[in-house]
Amino acid sequence: MPETREKRKTMKHIPAFLLIFAFVIALSGCTSQVPETGDSIKVAVTILPQAEMVRAVGGDRVDVMVIVPPGVEPHTYEPSASTLIALEKTDVYFKIGNGLMPFEDKLSEKVGALNRDILIADTSDRVTIIYGSDPDSPAGKDPHVWLSPVNARIMVENIAGGLTSIDPENAAYYEDNAGKYIAKIDALDAKIKKEMNETPERTIIVTHPAWSYFARDYAIKQVSIESEGKEPTARDIEAVVTIARQRNISVVFVEPQYSARSAEVIAEEINGSIVIIDPLAGDYLENLDRVAALFAGKHA
Repeated sequence: MPETREKRKTMKHIPAFLLIFAFVIALSGCTSQVPETGDSIKVAVTILPQAEMVRAVGGDRVDVMVIVPPGVEPHTYEPSASTLIALEKTDVYFKIGNGLMPFEDKLSEKVGALNRDILIADTSDRVTIIYGSDPDSPAGKDPHVWLSPVNARIMVENIAGGLTSIDPENAAYYEDNAGKYIAKIDALDAKIKKEMNETPERTIIVTHPAWSYFARDYAIKQVSIESEGKEPTARDIEAVVTIARQRNISVVFVEPQYSARSAEVIAEEINGSIVIIDPLAGDYLENLDRVAALFAGKHA
């Protein structure tokens, strides 16, 4: 039974995890917008870490498209015409949501006009947002919600809810997969807590303040080389060097989406080294595990 445009618009504003219950209870013989059993659900996500989550929950029921290409900074990304064309045939778009990525809302409007059957859901629904740590983000909201196992649990629940809402017949499958993946998240969270509890120095120097949620979860102090979203001045660099010397820090962490020039200057001043960490790596859980070890001082 096809949905009216008004119904579809209303669905977009319902928290994804609540849709599980609404759709399962309301299911009464109407035809779902999901493809016939045996066909995959076409899912779009904003960034690579979300893709791992969706594949973990959706298993062989999903075919995932990532909107922001590898190596591209989401803050400044502009979707291409080919992206819009691809989204015309998509069943679900899991955006980061909460107004965290500047391009997502405009893209959602365009996609909604082209594809009236698409479900657009926020994976960050119910996540506690950090304000003021990332000057590049709209309204001071820090968009890097996925860089936290605590948030990842919620995001996975929202993904399971979104998939169930359009494919209620496979609700148990999505719930089971989500539970297994959340168990992995919980195990990683426990491992990181143990590593950080054994780490006396929890100050990290980074090129861009992407790790605020991670730092919040594990009592880490994040020092960003960037100053108010701009390239640092000589005084800014001197201030970071002073912190590094006071705390005996010898590693500067560089995100591949940003220039390493200032980090190289600081590393040279402190006789230290540069280590690359990618907040947008596709191997999500492995990447968080790897980054946590580096923050804990395991630089092998």
